[in-house]
Amino acid sequence: MADQGSERGSFWTSLPGILTGATALITAGGGLGGLAIWQHNKPSPTPGPAPAPIVNPVVKPDYPKGSRQWCDQKVADWSAEMANGTDDAALRTAFREGECGKKYGLRLGKPQAK
Repeated sequence: MADQGSERGSFWTSLPGILTGATALITAGGGLGGLAIWQHNKPSPTPGPAPAPIVNPVVKPDYPKGSRQWCDQKVADWSAEMANGTDDAALRTAFREGECGKKYGLRLGKPQAK
């Protein structure tokens, strides 16, 4: 009978030992997860106002009337207005007076009926 005791393997290689080890790991992992969540939900030590976003002003260059750059800018302005659902008659007039269509073959599209 003394020989049977020496032939027994380690506790951790038996089914109850494996289950005990797995349970210990799961329990420890859950505790660490709970600790991490608790730490994450703590308020910051020095709450303050959120920093204001940095906004660069949009500055349109002052191109000479009728130049290619000026006409391209008018087309871009018109496209932005059309995206918002508006059609500016003054912009169309400036575009015609700058002769953008004749000089560069640019078109604004058909006016929208109001």
